[in-house]
Amino acid sequence: MHSFRNDYMEGAHPFVLERIVQTNNEQYIGYTEDNLCKKGRSAIRSAIVRSDNKGTLRSAGIIPAALQVEFVAGGTMANLVSIAASLRPHECAIAAPDAHINVHETGAIEACGHKVLVTDDADGMLSVAGIDAVMKEHEYGRSFHMVKPRLLYVSFATETGLVLSLSELTALRSYATSKDLLLFIDGARLAVGLTSKDCDVTLADICAAADIFTIGGTKNGALFGEAIVVRNPDIQRDFRYIMKQKGAVMAKGRLLGAQFDALFSATGAQAGVEEAFEDEPLYLSLGRHSNAMAARLKEVLKRHGFDSFISDSPTNQQFLLLENHVAQDFMHAFDADEISRPDSEHTVVRMTCSWATTQEDIDQVDAMFSQAEANVEA
Repeated sequence: MHSFRNDYMEGAHPFVLERIVQTNNEQYIGYTEDNLCKKGRSAIRSAIVRSDNKGTLRSAGIIPAALQVEFVAGGTMANLVSIAASLRPHECAIAAPDAHINVHETGAIEACGHKVLVTDDADGMLSVAGIDAVMKEHEYGRSFHMVKPRLLYVSFATETGLVLSLSELTALRSYATSKDLLLFIDGARLAVGLTSKDCDVTLADICAAADIFTIGGTKNGALFGEAIVVRNPDIQRDFRYIMKQKGAVMAKGRLLGAQFDALFSATGAQAGVEEAFEDEPLYLSLGRHSNAMAARLKEVLKRHGFDSFISDSPTNQQFLLLENHVAQDFMHAFDADEISRPDSEHTVVRMTCSWATTQEDIDQVDAMFSQAEANVEA
């Protein structure tokens, strides 16, 4: 049975792995200063330009060549370095209660000396009202007796698979500007967010809204690795010094550059991704495929009576609310992941599809349910 535990259990997409193999016997200088990393950076900048179908780049003052693009090994490291580079010692981040930096990173941000303040927003959907309430509690950063709010953290997509709309993202940017705050977008699952059903946000919109954002490869076709895109010149200052100090600069950085070059230089059509849009980067096509598989999985679950979802996720993660005894059998059968126990009788179980999930995997789930139902009727 295909495992639905998470979206990083497989290795790399064949196109990505092939790029690594092709360059394996070549020699490159270290610490992401090699030509493969230069190509990966250029490919990401070009993808931002190509996604700008609304003409926002020029009006927002974004110069692709001025974007600093760096590569690190994983998501927690990307968040840690990005926030450490953005904040002074007395400053803090504001996030939703279930934000990754608040619940899933073992206090990595606090370990760097920066407090994480939380709003009362649900499902990671950071809101202006939620932020303003926290800002008010901290006197809008005017009291030196408390940490100073300085950075807004939001995931795209969120921990429960939801996606901010362009109007919501624009509102966050406007509020941040009005209160002299920075906006950091965690893009560990950026590909599934941008290609989700009815999403009206583009990669260029993400870049225009954020002072700094990440592009997750670990969960979307890479062996490992995240790209960090820094738009704000103040954050760019000494960014690589901070990366090095935090242990985030890989000696064999070429492995990261090769992967991101493959993900953003190749197209989904070239890689044979069925759901690919014309000329879109492989990176986005893989996210689109993950979402398509999750939508088909959700249809199968609902058809067999599993229709209690904690969020209407349009992305690659689906969250079922199950009775405890049902959840145990369910997780055993499909290697699904236990997320939480909201009360004494129920368990929230996550089923996640990835770039490597196939229609055959979904059909197998359907067949297992059908067989179980036939056995009960017999």
